[in-house]
Amino acid sequence: MNRPARNTLDELREIRALATLTLDGYPWLLPQTEIHSLESPLDIDREVQAPHSIGAIALGGEWWPVYCLSGELQLLPQLPDSRRICALLDNGVDRFGMVCDQVEALAKTPPLLALPACMGTPDSPIQALAPLGGGLGCVTNTEHLAALLATLAESAGDH
Repeated sequence: MNRPARNTLDELREIRALATLTLDGYPWLLPQTEIHSLESPLDIDREVQAPHSIGAIALGGEWWPVYCLSGELQLLPQLPDSRRICALLDNGVDRFGMVCDQVEALAKTPPLLALPACMGTPDSPIQALAPLGGGLGCVTNTEHLAALLATLAESAGDH
């Protein structure tokens, strides 16, 4: 599997609009342009499943596999009660849904900070950090999440 290309901090800072996807209280920031739509988790068809997904949502005549990740980005086999919304992500290549506690468009893009060396591992989806209301959010994108899902699915298949 090819690893997604790392964006430079300057490239990330060119993103004009970010959204926060909250998973178990952890804020993950993605480009707003990669959020295709927001759907209800009630619309997830649990009978239509891709490997390691919790189901799929039908939209525009296509099925979008939906995944449930913890705040630490581990696959969850079922939907926690805290998950209230499903973000359908599309970057033109990768298309899937992620159930979230909440999704919020940020009115102003926070300053993005370079990752400390210990966080910049090749397989990490985290590309930068962003200060958010007394804490830090992790900046990623659909491509990096898709690569993470593929890696998690491969390792889950080994067990």
